Amino acid sequence: MSDGKRGQILIVIVIILVIVVALIIFLPMLVGPHTSNPTVQETLWKIDGRNVTSCFVGDSVGAHVVIRASDQYIGSVEVKIRKDMSFWFDSDYATQTFPVNLPGCQTTEFVVTFSPDEASAGSLRGYFVEVDFLATGSNWVMQGSYPPRLTVSEVATGDHTPV
Repeated sequence: MSDGKRGQILIVIVIILVIVVALIIFLPMLVGPHTSNPTVQETLWKIDGRNVTSCFVGDSVGAHVVIRASDQYIGSVEVKIRKDMSFWFDSDYATQTFPVNLPGCQTTEFVVTFSPDEASAGSLRGYFVEVDFLATGSNWVMQGSYPPRLTVSEVATGDHTPV
């Protein structure tokens, strides 16, 4: 191959690399407005309006999730109640998807109500909240300690007052 042909091939390769780099840099700006992630400000477990960190099997528990948007967020938010399994994969127990059109610097609250079907014993440690921001493809997971995660006891006879 002659030096002229090698020089032409090298120039074509350099031009292609410049185009690829330019696309990587400028394509995100051309796709559309930037959507930022809201942040989870607070998560609470509630029974009959009272904050709790534990409950009994069968109680009606509300998982309250407050999110705040720094910029406008338009999309959906999926709130999942998940079972925290030891030595196995965690599993979804209850999920609910909420449509959101949240202006910047605003907060909103979502509530998912569920009734735990088994106690924190054996391989089940308890329940936790996971929030998926579907418009941005990101998520938030509740801290791994107890509390804030929810522990569940078998139904006790007599006093039925969770903490």
